[in-house]
Amino acid sequence: RDLERLPLLVVAGARPEDDAKAVDALIADLDDAVLTATAAGGCEALPPGDAWDGRSFAVLNRGTPGCVVTSSGDLYMSLMRSCTGWPSGIWVDPPRRTAPDGSAFQLQRWTHEFEYAVVAGAGDWRAARLPQAGHEFNHPLTARLRTSAQQGTLPRKFALLGLEPAGEVVLDALKPLGSPLARGGAVPVDPGRGVVVRMHEVNGRPVRARIRGPRDWTEGARADVLESPGARLTPERDGGLTVDLTGFEVATVLATTASESSTGPGIAAHEPAQPIHTRYWLHNSGPAPRGNMPVSVYLSPGTLTAAGPVTATVRVGSELTDAPVSGTVTFEVPPGWTAEPAELPYALGPGGFTLSEITVTPPPDPTPGRHWLSARLSYGGQVYEDVVALDVPDGRPVGPTLVTALGVDRISVRHGERARVPVTVRNTTRGPVNGTLWAVSSWGTWAGIGPGCQGFTVAGGAERECAIEVDGSAVEPGTYWLLVKVAWHGCVAYTEAVALEVTP
Repeated sequence: RDLERLPLLVVAGARPEDDAKAVDALIADLDDAVLTATAAGGCEALPPGDAWDGRSFAVLNRGTPGCVVTSSGDLYMSLMRSCTGWPSGIWVDPPRRTAPDGSAFQLQRWTHEFEYAVVAGAGDWRAARLPQAGHEFNHPLTARLRTSAQQGTLPRKFALLGLEPAGEVVLDALKPLGSPLARGGAVPVDPGRGVVVRMHEVNGRPVRARIRGPRDWTEGARADVLESPGARLTPERDGGLTVDLTGFEVATVLATTASESSTGPGIAAHEPAQPIHTRYWLHNSGPAPRGNMPVSVYLSPGTLTAAGPVTATVRVGSELTDAPVSGTVTFEVPPGWTAEPAELPYALGPGGFTLSEITVTPPPDPTPGRHWLSARLSYGGQVYEDVVALDVPDGRPVGPTLVTALGVDRISVRHGERARVPVTVRNTTRGPVNGTLWAVSSWGTWAGIGPGCQGFTVAGGAERECAIEVDGSAVEPGTYWLLVKVAWHGCVAYTEAVALEVTP
């Protein structure tokens, strides 16, 4: 927004050394309050003196990262947090990238809205129900109409979940029972039978909490954060569950019902880019967010000089905690090369791992340059891969293995129209490269930029064109920026950022 439209009070002296005098003069003019300047550059009105008049107040915020109250009673609140140094202010992997105007991405140069509310009441913070007011302000009730396409009707009085005493116990999480991700398991429980309820007491006092659902609970148990059942809870006659909480205690409860079982195991969620690189941290992504990394394969070292036969270590590990797993690791070598063994069967118990070796032999006269050895395994409908570089020396240094660039210098799209942004990926090595391409853009544009993530394969020495589409109808008119992040075989690169303009 234009600076003159911002609701700011600027306090400054004629010279820099006069700033403190200007602040003192402002404080002297405000005879009905004591102003304490905060580190964030704002101020907070506090009643004079230390006497408590029997009332309490709170400043509520929506989306603020953090705050602190000092022992002297000063309130510090962070409007924004943005590190201009690490990482992109320094940029670990050259070349350094910036927004189109040369500034660091963390400066967040767009319109920000900060929402606050002040509430007060008689008594202390418990009597004034300040925690409840804060939660209501941070999570306003959202309602929507059911469409005609949605089957079934709800009764006149319907509660998905009820927690009592209202306002003294706050819901932190509600999710289907039996998700294997909570404990690294492979055997899910039928999610149609119940839910996991995580809650906490807000007043710092013991309370008996009561959980009600849309149907009567038939079983209940307290659980740990991994959702492992502990002490059993006996449902009451009206179908509710009760659990005793100490002050500020966080509790997890498993509640099951006698409702009909689901018709099947559901649809497994998969990563859009396959295969998944097992050393996900090198790509600054993962670990395979939709399913974690249940079974993984690793090759080491990362680079081998293949003047003759070379040997790599193969590690296969299971993160499953309640089931064995078995399968086969397959190896892919350059044409004319051989691998011994050609594949590696494995059978692991819960949490097990195995170590093996693979020997790769090049042909008598291999082509100089960088080749690849890949190891792959499949689990749960996804493919996991790790890769070793096989370098045949030719006296020249190894350059970038993948070169990526946007095919435009600027993007301009009218509101309601679409624009295609070409992305070229050129492989300088002798073998195929599997990678992932992400579209990265300004906050406020994400709904109109897609796909956000896509996989690609480009053959050795070849070039491929991918594409990103900008939907002007999903982005408010304005000027933004866009770039592409590419990750492959443990490497990461970013294109230059280009200006993205959406016009009415």
